[in-house]
Amino acid sequence: MIDKWLNKIDRLDSNIFYWLIIASSILLAAWMQYIQHGWINPDSVLYLEQARLFSLNDWQGILAVYEWPLYGISIGAIHQLTQLSVGASAQLLNMLFFSMATASFLQLIKLAVGNNRTWLMATLLLFSSQYIVGDILEMLMRDEGFWAFYLTALVFYIRFSQQSKMKDALLWQLCIIVATLFRIEAILFLLLLPVSHLFTQANVSIKQATQHLLSTYSVSLFLGVVIAITVLTQSQLSMLSFGRLNEIFTNNLYQQLTQKLFTRADLMSTLVLGNYLGEFAIPGLLLTFVYALGSKVLTSTGLIGTALAFYYFKKTSQNIEQGVKNILLIVGCIALFIAALIIIKVFVLSSRYVVALAWMLLIFASFYLSILSLNRNKGARITFIILCAILGLGLIKNILPKRDGYNFQQAAVAWVQIENTQNKQVYYDNARHRYYANEPYRARNILKYSQLVINNKELPYEYIIINIKKSDSNKPDMLNKQIHNYREVKRFYSTSRKKYCVIYLKQN
Repeated sequence: MIDKWLNKIDRLDSNIFYWLIIASSILLAAWMQYIQHGWINPDSVLYLEQARLFSLNDWQGILAVYEWPLYGISIGAIHQLTQLSVGASAQLLNMLFFSMATASFLQLIKLAVGNNRTWLMATLLLFSSQYIVGDILEMLMRDEGFWAFYLTALVFYIRFSQQSKMKDALLWQLCIIVATLFRIEAILFLLLLPVSHLFTQANVSIKQATQHLLSTYSVSLFLGVVIAITVLTQSQLSMLSFGRLNEIFTNNLYQQLTQKLFTRADLMSTLVLGNYLGEFAIPGLLLTFVYALGSKVLTSTGLIGTALAFYYFKKTSQNIEQGVKNILLIVGCIALFIAALIIIKVFVLSSRYVVALAWMLLIFASFYLSILSLNRNKGARITFIILCAILGLGLIKNILPKRDGYNFQQAAVAWVQIENTQNKQVYYDNARHRYYANEPYRARNILKYSQLVINNKELPYEYIIINIKKSDSNKPDMLNKQIHNYREVKRFYSTSRKKYCVIYLKQN
């Protein structure tokens, strides 16, 4: 039965199958937005505010909210073109970006000499991903724009490596530059991929190497010269005027990257390891980083995707076109290098920062799962069926409606709005609460209520909504002791009941 179905997929017209998958990606993204019922990530508030300011032509305000504005501007442009709400515009943009990322993902597999069956396995791995689809896709984040242009840039770079057409070299640069305007770390792919790729080429003359580098760096070199001339000729400008580019092109880059590492190593040496083991503080931290990186790779790629990619290299690694495989490996190494730089610099590594590597691993995993589907060995057949069943369950889990408590912060805000019949003042603990309540945007560093209580005992608010996390579980007791003229009237719990909103009502 499975073999017959897979054989039908093999015989299906590739163009039809390709567009069926793209259409499915749009439907999947739309459904993932729908089951959110308006839930947003805390960072999304920034981008939605930028979109609102874009519709007002308030460019200074846009940059004041966040200095890397392309995503917010893109939402604002959709908002103006379609007259949809800002939130709906962001959701539409999300769908477009995910379909673009899916299309480029499939194109990379095709360039690596994949077929319909490989596409099917890739789609199953991607759509069942508990992180890329189940977690990040439903958020209104810059990441989806980065995925779209990052993967599209790689398509054009590989085409250029195969056909040496200048058009592909220019499109590679334009797409990766746009990806950089979504996530600044994408600039390292622009800077490192062409020169790294040269080292995998055999018998390349100096002339060929020069032509390759000039073609793949032409746009970036031009922009670099323009920026340099602008900074040198305009005394009021500096690299700080170019937003987050200053993080890359700075005189003290090494100090910025290592400052926290050395500071934390000194603390670890003094407070934890002591005199006799203090010299192992930095190696100990670096080993911890390696463990954290491995953990995040598993999270972003998924256990099955990571395992299949591993077995691809262990068992075969021969069915991908060698030139394409070299490029994908280089890209994966750069992505890993970027993740390492991030964790060293800021001591934070969200799994989102490793998704660039996860896309590459999923390509290798798709080829190995396709190979496994062709294996007539009984053990291999059982393994393939079990893996497909698990991936199918993962897809079902992704598309199931959210459980009660998922929108607990929205529910808390909605309850207060219903109860507050006289429209008296309400204190909202964070920017998301204000967004749900359609209140004007305020910066994320608004004074927390615990500080307000200390500074001002007589507060003008009729209701107070406080968000409680697991890390501040003692906060309700502290607040109950401090606020004598308020009483707790309601709690709204998250699905896991580890987080909740507490609502206080003023006593007259």
